[in-house]
Amino acid sequence: MYAVAVWVAAMVRYDFSVTTPNYTHILIAALCGFFFFVLLGPLTVYRGRFWKASGDELMAIGSLTAIATGLLYLAFLLPWLTLEIPISVPLTAGALTIVAIGMLSWLDTAWTQRRRIQNSRAKKALIIGAGVHGRTAYRMIAEDPREEFVVVGFLDDDKAKRHLRIEGVRVLGALTALPELLDDMKPDLVVLASNSLPSDKVDSIVKETSARELDLRVLPHLRAEDQRRQTMNQIAPVMSRPGFFRSIEFDDLVGRQPINTNVDEIADYLTGKTILVTGAGGSIGSVLCKQLVKYAPKRVVMTDRDESGLHSTQLILEGSALLTSDDLILGDLRDGRFVRSMVADVKPDIIFHAAALKHLTFLERFPDEAVKTNVGASLSLLDAAVENDVESFVHISTDKAADPSSVLGASKYLTERAVAEVARQTGRRYMSVRFGNVLGSRGSVLGTFVAQVQAGGPVTVTAPGVKRYFMAATEACDLVLQAGALGNPGETLVLDMGEPVLIEDLAKRVIALSGRDDIEIVYTGLRDGEKPEEVRLATGESDNRPGHPLISQVSISPISLEHVRSIVAAGRLAGHRRDAELRTQLLSLIHQSDCMTDAQENALNPAQPSTSPLSLVELIAQQSGEEQ
Repeated sequence: MYAVAVWVAAMVRYDFSVTTPNYTHILIAALCGFFFFVLLGPLTVYRGRFWKASGDELMAIGSLTAIATGLLYLAFLLPWLTLEIPISVPLTAGALTIVAIGMLSWLDTAWTQRRRIQNSRAKKALIIGAGVHGRTAYRMIAEDPREEFVVVGFLDDDKAKRHLRIEGVRVLGALTALPELLDDMKPDLVVLASNSLPSDKVDSIVKETSARELDLRVLPHLRAEDQRRQTMNQIAPVMSRPGFFRSIEFDDLVGRQPINTNVDEIADYLTGKTILVTGAGGSIGSVLCKQLVKYAPKRVVMTDRDESGLHSTQLILEGSALLTSDDLILGDLRDGRFVRSMVADVKPDIIFHAAALKHLTFLERFPDEAVKTNVGASLSLLDAAVENDVESFVHISTDKAADPSSVLGASKYLTERAVAEVARQTGRRYMSVRFGNVLGSRGSVLGTFVAQVQAGGPVTVTAPGVKRYFMAATEACDLVLQAGALGNPGETLVLDMGEPVLIEDLAKRVIALSGRDDIEIVYTGLRDGEKPEEVRLATGESDNRPGHPLISQVSISPISLEHVRSIVAAGRLAGHRRDAELRTQLLSLIHQSDCMTDAQENALNPAQPSTSPLSLVELIAQQSGEEQ
């Protein structure tokens, strides 16, 4: 093409004169251009890796043509190669080449699109979203060698995209036009290709497509770091696989927005480090381990008392679960001797403490279990972290710790304050991360609703007007890692979980998505410790976000560790029963406003060496001996 363009440019320059041009020199220039173009293409610049008529393809062709044109100009300077042609010819030829190849590529795309539309066997597809993800969905369908579907239109609420043509296909209007378009165009497939739709619009799309028994599919989210590391053409072969579009899932009903994290900052924090994850067999712990290994740590050690959970986590990470790895440690964090021995052996640089009891109603019945696990085990781990010079400690908390009204919330807030106190004493980056319900976790309300619908109902909701925050496990763990990278000593980092979701509406969406119209919703009433609506920040806490737009960095008031240890001792002595006095003591202790001075701590424990405070194990043993 470039050689032809050189010839045409020369003829245009000479007004197509038959006698004036030096045809031999023009032919030599054209052959030189052809040689440069062919040589550069396979070597570096353009290898046909781009979608036709795309901006990427045009950029590649432009770069290739510019380099070929530059080399042709350099050829003019060779002393043994005298070309009697105008100096403007290579430049004109380059412009003609870009225009010609672009037009041919566009015509080929338009012809292919027209042929597919006229193909009576091809099914119609309507894409919701005309942004980057919508274009990706279109290309996935267009590049499918089976030619099963043809895209007949886009829908998008962005007014700037109205009446645009994307790859020759029109943006037909806003989402409000969906019912009319479904009736008029009768598509066989609707593809949801937008990561930013709120839950009410997703709910509306589900209802409209379900009412017409249409196939609704979703383009999976592409992580921001994946998009940075790979160009669209590099991931095209993966996306073109049959079945890449997934079915609508219950998580989509919550309408969570995609998040971006600073990958480089997180990598600096984690790469080459030895990391200990507690609760690694749980919903958050397992996903956290999966995210951690992407940042090339030196070692990720996983501990849990749930052997089946550890088995599942290893299976996810390695594809097999022989349970023989030294990076798997089975044990109970409530055993202080086990904790000290484990941390001393592993010598972690960073600890992510995700192990906890989390079921609010159970912990209202058994507050001693909450104290022993959520508070006592955390203190044992903090003791061991300090003794072994662990540089960073991240405690996974809950939104129920903000103005707590339950044993669960109080136990986690007390631990937040204990972490802040250890950070105050040591100056190390010990912090807490607070967020809400995790979608898909064991015992989550969403999973409960699904199980109840599958069983034929009824679906139980506590009360009308009850709202809760939700996050997907992956986005929660992404932000936990980001928080760990930017948090300061003693802070509680509160994740932005979007808008709270009305539980009643969520139940209705789950029922609608199931296609059942005979499922009843039954209200059970708020249980002890439950609040109608959770809050992200407690009274008096400020919403400051200096490091990341989705992470509030809150200064937490420290509390004397001896006060905390006293409640742990009471929990250990309470026995396995519902103890109203222990619950009252726990809820009152969280309002202890001051942190004890060193002198006050020494006064409480006169026999204690000032350089080494009593560990939890030693304190319990001492108090047990005193009672005997």
